[in-house]
Amino acid sequence: KKNPKRKRMSALDEAALENAHAKEVRPWLDLIDELRSHGISQDLPLPQIAVMGDQSSGKSSVLEAISGVPFPRGGGLVTRCATQLIMKNSTESTRWSAKASVTGSKRNFSQCGPVSGGPEALTKIIADLQNELTAGNASAFSSESIVIEVRAPGLPDLTLIDLPGIVRTTTSGQSASVMTEVNDMVERYLNQERTIILAVVPSNQDVATVDILERAKKVDPEGNRTIGVLTKPDLIGPGNEDEVIAVLRNIRKPLKLGYVMVKCRSQIDINNGMDNKSALNSEYKFFRDHSAFLGLQPGLFGIPCLTTKLTD
Repeated sequence: KKNPKRKRMSALDEAALENAHAKEVRPWLDLIDELRSHGISQDLPLPQIAVMGDQSSGKSSVLEAISGVPFPRGGGLVTRCATQLIMKNSTESTRWSAKASVTGSKRNFSQCGPVSGGPEALTKIIADLQNELTAGNASAFSSESIVIEVRAPGLPDLTLIDLPGIVRTTTSGQSASVMTEVNDMVERYLNQERTIILAVVPSNQDVATVDILERAKKVDPEGNRTIGVLTKPDLIGPGNEDEVIAVLRNIRKPLKLGYVMVKCRSQIDINNGMDNKSALNSEYKFFRDHSAFLGLQPGLFGIPCLTTKLTD
């Protein structure tokens, strides 16, 4: 029989823990975000989690799944500047709210300020701010950063920085300097010793050839501050499961912080009206029912497990 008293104590302990977090941890997180908003991070390395990977690796989809913020999607250079995403948990009675700003700029931007509407309004706001920062040039890149702050019940207290995808070749109409600018920005974040590297890697790619893992290894040879995120598990080719599982189990290309595999919404899922809650259920069922992943630790799979890993 379950002990109701024990259950009640667990609930009380959890409430006490949340209260302690709000009083002791949240102010420090707020201070770091405030310092970063004033550009202090350029002179003083601040603790941060930077999301890095190739173009179309699934970076924005991972951020969207964690935060509920629908980032712009598509091919090419979709992320045309760094985007700082500040998530703050709020009480159940508090409504969802958000505000947008741009760091280090004295210009006035039309989309800065409190956000009207719900999370879906942020897609256009982020896209519009990127257009303003790049003077409407879809192939250009800006060194300034967009800041999106979101408060909602159930959100993790977490700040993530989404960096543009690594550029390998320039496309038609794109300046050759974009490749250098993006790579310089990625290197700048990689080299900051207080940056946790969230390396996003498609599951159907050979980890031995993945650029971001090689770059991370140069600055973090022991893997002390690198977390691997394996995306798009539905694209793993038949017969390649064992190789992917060896990575997931931290046998191949090991990292001290390990790997987590996630399955985010595809564009088809979005077109079919799948919301984030349904996506989490779909992800859970995918891993539960996939024969190749039977017997592996549940903590290796899913957005909730990744979120826990990032907030620990």
